[in-house]
Amino acid sequence: MAKNSSPLSNKTVVILGLTKSTAQLARTLQQKGATVKVSEANPKDNVLEAARELSALKPEPETEFGKNSPAFFEGAHQVVVADGIRADTPPLPELAAKGIPVAGETEILLREVDIPIIAVAGTGGKTTVALLLKAMFDTAGRKAVYVGDMGESLAGFVASGASPEYLILELSSERLENLRGFRPQISVLTSMQPPFPDRYTSPEEFQAVMRNMIRNLDEKCAIIYNFRDANLKNLVLGNPAPKWVYRRKDPALLGPEIARIYKGSFLVNQREMVWTDTKDRELYDVRDFRPFGLHNKDNLMAALNVAKLAGLHRDAIQQTIRNFDPVPHRLEFVKKKGGVRIVNDSRATGIHTLRVALEAFPLDPVILIAGGRDAQSDFTQLTDVVKGRVKTLILVGEAKEHINRCLGDHTETYLVGTFEEAVLMSYQKSREGDVILLAPGCESYDMFVSYEERGNYFKKYVDEI
Repeated sequence: MAKNSSPLSNKTVVILGLTKSTAQLARTLQQKGATVKVSEANPKDNVLEAARELSALKPEPETEFGKNSPAFFEGAHQVVVADGIRADTPPLPELAAKGIPVAGETEILLREVDIPIIAVAGTGGKTTVALLLKAMFDTAGRKAVYVGDMGESLAGFVASGASPEYLILELSSERLENLRGFRPQISVLTSMQPPFPDRYTSPEEFQAVMRNMIRNLDEKCAIIYNFRDANLKNLVLGNPAPKWVYRRKDPALLGPEIARIYKGSFLVNQREMVWTDTKDRELYDVRDFRPFGLHNKDNLMAALNVAKLAGLHRDAIQQTIRNFDPVPHRLEFVKKKGGVRIVNDSRATGIHTLRVALEAFPLDPVILIAGGRDAQSDFTQLTDVVKGRVKTLILVGEAKEHINRCLGDHTETYLVGTFEEAVLMSYQKSREGDVILLAPGCESYDMFVSYEERGNYFKKYVDEI
């Protein structure tokens, strides 16, 4: 449960960075008896909504805007850094040199939690794995709380004083950056494939951030990871926690010794999945699992491994497999019209996720809608999959000219001016048996405030066809 008492009671805590999340954190810390101050480098008008939430607190925290002055932090017993702010941001190094404790927002909140944590991290699949786990626990009648992109906030959970059996915690790399004392009972690593977030200057820097997930594990913990991912294999190498893996083929293909010691799950074929712990073996029917693509089978295997470690019954897991709805904007089936399936994968914001989306339809001609914010990504990496899978490519947004230069010679390609025009043209070009797929391969910020808004407009325009 979330702890009732706090080591920060009667202490002064200064938060660096004002967001809606840290405003909620300030409320939680006040409830725990701390005196809270907030320093924000941006002008107040830039963070007005969060500032309003902060000003509603009683007593209202002392604030400064437009700067992070070292004098404001004098007398602090603890400095808390908002998720997403790097540890080398001034004046954090100066404060740390003075011996003032500095910790990330997520770390401070996790210190208030004393229940087992199932942590999920990686470059893809985190939300689906977390939601699958939440559904499995719910179906089994076991209490778990999901904190993440589509769940409750961590500050809200801590403030609630709830007492679930497990906390399912989805962690972005930004949240992992400033975690030092983290020790989840179960760590799930879904993938570690480029392109990595732009904030990291090298793959090694990103790997160091991901290592914060598992640096404090011991033999009483567990790591679950994708056996196909060489980067994850290197990351977990030498870690003392027991390993449970998942892969798309029978481990017997790797030899009898691997098959004998294999612990985890694997696909037998497109209809069946197996979980084994070297002694027991359970078979699951996955024919009715609705999310598209082999990558979603990977997500299911990761969740299956966790569920078995947590002692969930086979029947509850099988029922979840049959009933689980795909996550919005992640290969989300929208409708079927005129024999054409229409799928929304607005969350595919990079080259790797665009490839994964296309590979989800190995037998169907795809009419692909792509484009968005131009990051000058190397779309020539997709030449093979576009040649093999894409019947028609419709490009829109800031990146359309760049993507056309990379891929336009490899399939029928059209450049259009508006997102609505892209959707209408996709249906005009389609024939029975085709798949219309929104998988932009780009961020949404040239035309929309988020990938969610882009996906919602896509569904709106599809409904109007």
